[in-house]
Amino acid sequence: MIPIKRSMLLLCVLACAMVSWPGCSRQANLPDPAWTAPIKVTESNDSLVGGVALYKCLDSIVAIQSPVRYFFMYGDIGGKGSWREQPLTNVAKQYTFKPTVDQSGGRMLFDQSYVEKQRLEMNALFARMTKNGEFQIEAERKWTVDKKTLFGETSSTVLLGETEKRQGLGMLGTGVINDSDMYLPFCLGGTTYRAGTPYAEGPFTSGVFHSTNSGVAWQMERISDFESEDPSVCRSKNYCYYFTPRGLSQGYGMWFSRKPVGGDSWEKPGELTKTYATTYGRYAAAAEVDTVHVCWMDCQNDMKRFNVDGPNIENDDIVYCHRKDSDSGWSKEVNLSKGLLYSYPPSMSVEGNDIVVAWAGIRSAGKHHNEYDQNDIYYVTSKDGGETWTKPLMVTDRAKDGITSGKPQVLLLRGVIHLFYIQGALEESRKISPGLTKLHQGPWPIYYQHRPFPN
Repeated sequence: MIPIKRSMLLLCVLACAMVSWPGCSRQANLPDPAWTAPIKVTESNDSLVGGVALYKCLDSIVAIQSPVRYFFMYGDIGGKGSWREQPLTNVAKQYTFKPTVDQSGGRMLFDQSYVEKQRLEMNALFARMTKNGEFQIEAERKWTVDKKTLFGETSSTVLLGETEKRQGLGMLGTGVINDSDMYLPFCLGGTTYRAGTPYAEGPFTSGVFHSTNSGVAWQMERISDFESEDPSVCRSKNYCYYFTPRGLSQGYGMWFSRKPVGGDSWEKPGELTKTYATTYGRYAAAAEVDTVHVCWMDCQNDMKRFNVDGPNIENDDIVYCHRKDSDSGWSKEVNLSKGLLYSYPPSMSVEGNDIVVAWAGIRSAGKHHNEYDQNDIYYVTSKDGGETWTKPLMVTDRAKDGITSGKPQVLLLRGVIHLFYIQGALEESRKISPGLTKLHQGPWPIYYQHRPFPN
């Protein structure tokens, strides 16, 4: 006779082997077989650097890679469409290659900004994608904003930027286009001098540039005066949302503000989380109908360690919450990456009540593990608007072979999950001279896979 405890353990093992039970580690550590085989579509610029950014546009997928190419998928998106690589020959190189996109109208806004002679110079190139994937340039707009408009009254010891010379500060984020109504988020800072030398950072300002006439004229809407970075704007049915991580000098954290559609003013900035990760901190925000969804790198449970050879080591979590237009606050936070020791920046896509989040990570590794070490791609889904979630499932299974998979980009369209990621192996370093070593890293393949959204 088998003892009761042994028999229960045996039954559990048999159940894990026979059915897809989310609680079984065997199932969780095997790649999900529903994904198509990986197809190489292009190469990165350098190892994990230079992947693609995904956009919905005219009920198709556009994957843009800086600086010279984009991929256009058309036809039946359910796995039978075609990918076509095409250079962005009509978009000058000075423009950023992470445009603001009008999903239904096909318009794209490529932006450029820099500071010169104490003025913020802004350029916007408007293009439209046709049904056959061609880009047509519509217009190029330019406007300037002076230091007083940005910061208010300041002394002569305050400079916009860090020097008097031209600076490309990269202070614009991803905006939103809804017909002729456009929002382009910004954040930037000045430098305070004393006796001709830099004395302190600041003042700071952040907010949006707002146009109601397709970019012909813009007005500045200021939201905060604290240090911030990487801003973005998304729009639900009734509200425009502004998100930004607050700067390290201000305690970091993830902040937001919102404004009613058609309203005149933004709400006082509020803190979404105090535990936004400091080393690998990234977030993703998306609005669908009357709900805004946000996920971010969270350091609440990490074991941060100082690293003399590079960025500090953090084993962060992927955390999610949402807010409906009618809600008075945010939903309870959900740790999507529970069970993984290391996780890296997420990508998220929403379609109706269906949500998918993907990221790179690993269940167990040494204490010096980082994003460029061996990781695999994981994903989770929700089919009820973020109320409940699946446990993390693997897409790739190459970390055990010494292969790194990273920088995933995911997009959900017509019930199909589309995924891009970079994959490769670190090459051996090459000694140039005593005490000087060069990392011999070249481009890595960028792969594409898809699967139906799980029922």
